[in-house]
Amino acid sequence: MRKSYAAVLTAVMGAVAVVASTTPSYAAANPASICGSGYSVIDSEKVSNGPAATSYLLWNGSSNCVVTIRATAGKATLMHAKLRVQGGSWKVDENDYTSYAGPVRAAANGTCVMWGGGINEASYTSGWEHCG
Repeated sequence: MRKSYAAVLTAVMGAVAVVASTTPSYAAANPASICGSGYSVIDSEKVSNGPAATSYLLWNGSSNCVVTIRATAGKATLMHAKLRVQGGSWKVDENDYTSYAGPVRAAANGTCVMWGGGINEASYTSGWEHCG
């Protein structure tokens, strides 16, 4: 049985739509898009236990932002992103996520920060750094 060009094109476009809907968005792979306008990556650290992930520290001129992003989106798993401004307490986003944890933001102009993130049992926590 011969299919028309329109029927084949419709089937192909339907398959493309399914793939597109299950592929993580660009924002899930771009820390600056997750944190928002004006943020730039100033530090990063790979963390891994099962799925690979990287925690990112970003800065926009007055505040920091931390996100932890999986290398490949997948089944929801425990992830976290955390940030502490010197003199303050930890701000943490921890839950089961498919692609990233965070953003966690805090004003940090003229102070040092500790930051980090993790996935499953693997995690990273910086010392006091990025002061000023």
